[in-house]
Amino acid sequence: FQSLPVQVGAKTGSAQVDGEETSNAVLVCFAPYEDPEIALAVVVEQGGSGSSLGTVAAQVIQALGIMAGDDRGNLNLESPVTRAEFITMAVKALPGGGEIGQAATSPYPDVPRSHWASGYVEAGGAAGLVSGYTDGTFRPNREISLAEGVTIALQLLGYGPSDFSGAYPTGQLAMYHSLKLDQGVTAAGPSTLLTRQDAMYLFYNLMT
Repeated sequence: FQSLPVQVGAKTGSAQVDGEETSNAVLVCFAPYEDPEIALAVVVEQGGSGSSLGTVAAQVIQALGIMAGDDRGNLNLESPVTRAEFITMAVKALPGGGEIGQAATSPYPDVPRSHWASGYVEAGGAAGLVSGYTDGTFRPNREISLAEGVTIALQLLGYGPSDFSGAYPTGQLAMYHSLKLDQGVTAAGPSTLLTRQDAMYLFYNLMT
């Protein structure tokens, strides 16, 4: 819905049916978000839920430009996600995020202006989504953990440090589960590394 001129609210779910039949998949959306004038409900009979939404999630995330495939169009969902890749996805989830170009200057010593993700790293820092390490580096090729990814995702929703209770990342993960951003995500512990499939589901849950 990012390409639309107004903000749209949407929620997906599943409607259980009698017997052993597959649940029906449901999508409800409305716009404009602040003062709705139109609402739309879509029901896919026996559309299922959970892992069966994988294809739908992939199509949505690709359509929104958040995740791109390789030169063959493969999303390589089993591969790990680096910090540079994840912050690129996060920035692309922001309004106008798909229009980011090369950084004006080198945002970090290990992310020179010529780095493919320099613009996204710079934009992510400016938006308060991510920061570097105490030694001044960003470590773009370091694989990202569940705790790091969840923290960035929650910041996209407008949550900040004051919204969480307990030591990091206990509060962040509690909010992540409470908002049901964990649907389809296989990474369990805070230090578990995310796969591209985990990232796909996390952003899909975030957007829907």
